[in-house]
Amino acid sequence: MPNPNPKIIQSDTIDKGQLKKLIAWAFTYYGTSRAAHMADELKSLGFRFATQAGVSISVDDLQVPPEKKSLLAAAEEEIELTESRYTRGEITEVERFQKVIDTWNLTNENLKDEVVRNFRNSNPLNSVYMMAFSGARGNISQVRQLVGMRGLMADPQGEIIDLPIKTNFREGLTVTEYIISSYGARKGLVDTALRTADSGYLTRRLVDVSQDVIIRETDCGTSRGVKLKAMRDGDRTLIKLEDRLFGRVSAEDVVDPQTGEIILARDQDISDELAKAVVKAGVEEVTVRSALTCESTRSVCQTCYGWSLAHGKMVDIGEAVGIIAAQSIGEPGTQLTMRTFHTGGVFTGEVAQQSRAPFAGTMKLPKKLRLRPLRTRHGDDAFIVEANGEFSIEGTEGKKETFSITQGSTLLVKDGQKVIPNQLLAEVAAMGRTARKTTEKATKDVNTALAGEVLFDNLVPEEKKDRQGNTSYIAPRGGLIWILSGEVYNLPPGAEPIVKNGDRIEAGGVLAETRLITEHGGVVRLNPTDARNSREVEIITASVVLDRARIEEEVSQGREHYILETKGKGDQRFMLKAAPGTKVINNQVIAELIDDTYHTNSGGIIKYSGVEVAKRSKAKLG
Repeated sequence: MPNPNPKIIQSDTIDKGQLKKLIAWAFTYYGTSRAAHMADELKSLGFRFATQAGVSISVDDLQVPPEKKSLLAAAEEEIELTESRYTRGEITEVERFQKVIDTWNLTNENLKDEVVRNFRNSNPLNSVYMMAFSGARGNISQVRQLVGMRGLMADPQGEIIDLPIKTNFREGLTVTEYIISSYGARKGLVDTALRTADSGYLTRRLVDVSQDVIIRETDCGTSRGVKLKAMRDGDRTLIKLEDRLFGRVSAEDVVDPQTGEIILARDQDISDELAKAVVKAGVEEVTVRSALTCESTRSVCQTCYGWSLAHGKMVDIGEAVGIIAAQSIGEPGTQLTMRTFHTGGVFTGEVAQQSRAPFAGTMKLPKKLRLRPLRTRHGDDAFIVEANGEFSIEGTEGKKETFSITQGSTLLVKDGQKVIPNQLLAEVAAMGRTARKTTEKATKDVNTALAGEVLFDNLVPEEKKDRQGNTSYIAPRGGLIWILSGEVYNLPPGAEPIVKNGDRIEAGGVLAETRLITEHGGVVRLNPTDARNSREVEIITASVVLDRARIEEEVSQGREHYILETKGKGDQRFMLKAAPGTKVINNQVIAELIDDTYHTNSGGIIKYSGVEVAKRSKAKLG
């Protein structure tokens, strides 16, 4: 029997991961029978202590961290700053959207960390905390929605809505948040109904094409194989080399690079201990036999396939490995399609690893640090690090801290720049995003709210023509564009300006004067009530003055009459035919004499004797 690994049993809290390791250890070193017996005993132990603990869940177990309010306030302040930068035209719509999404993602992650810290420090025996972090039921994503914030959601088209749900299920959602939330909830229900069928159909088709692949011989004798090394993404190791080697068969001898000793012989199956020995020797790449390079006719051989993980030994002849492969791909398909069901449509994005200033100080970048200018996805000016290096912060009283920075990281500060505590200095995007060269082109229109004359300041536009002959102007470097705004006045013919070019004027000031020449002499009269705005100038060319005259207003039968009385020799009364303020022309009758000399005392027919009577037309007014 191999020497059991003593390190697997240690005094520690046994969570889901530890439990897996424990059973795998028992299975590897003691066989299926004893491992099954141990699993049975573990089940009984778990039931006994679960009954004693009486773990339940209530509303009071959902503790919202007190730091939530300050985290949300900081995020909203940053987004307000981003919106103002977008309004000023400093960043594009794409950059604004990306910045908003990243800000809320980071806030959500920080809040999640606060939730965990709050549980761990205040009440480590909290029911919700124990259930989620032991792996018994639920996960951190669901706990975050219960006591943190739900975060960003996706709309029915799959686009991220840049308005996050700031509340959690403990506090309760607002009406708007509930509507946004319902998108994800409905999507989860529909996905469960529709995509489970798709996943089942995929499994069926995979089985259909792979059912003939069976282990038919011991060794096909091929010398070919595939090279295996640790699977990495950026700085993260996704799958270790020992995990990839476990249960495979080596295609060639593996030699210790230091001693030259053969660690692994050709055609030897690799156990857990051998895999660890290979990695410990510093070997980074191993060539192993693979079903992809097997030379068996219409089948796969035992040596190329390796171990059957069902019992930890070489696969049996006649094993239907094609169907196992088909089911291995199909089975997680149902779980992957139901991800929206479990998280309720919540969008979880990658958050870049960040370096922040621990104290206030001055940035010091060494000259040997290779940097290249870069515009970040948020529209900020930064540098991309072309080779691994270091930078430091020098504070007051001799404080100094050095940071390592890897190739592909984004540096957001300059040499000699003053920084404040907790200021973002550099970031390495998660999943190695910064290392990939991605170029995104976006155009941003800068519109003016004013009409006027364009003036360039430190801006020299270059003229370029495309193949179609269209002319465009490009500024090779940044500058300012001024809009000289104002109003245009059209001067009437004959007007003389009374201001010079470059004079300062105030609102209501006089710019030009014009002359109005009359053809007749007389007295000028302006409308006394609206003399400034009146567009008419009256000139009195002639006038008649009546001494000792008086005008009275009389009303008879609802109509107004003006009576003119003259005093003096033989008082006379006239009825005015022209009302005050009306224009009169030459020879126009303006009043009629009221006289009773020819008053008759009786009625009858008028006869004219020796008097010639002629019709006279009335003078036309105007």
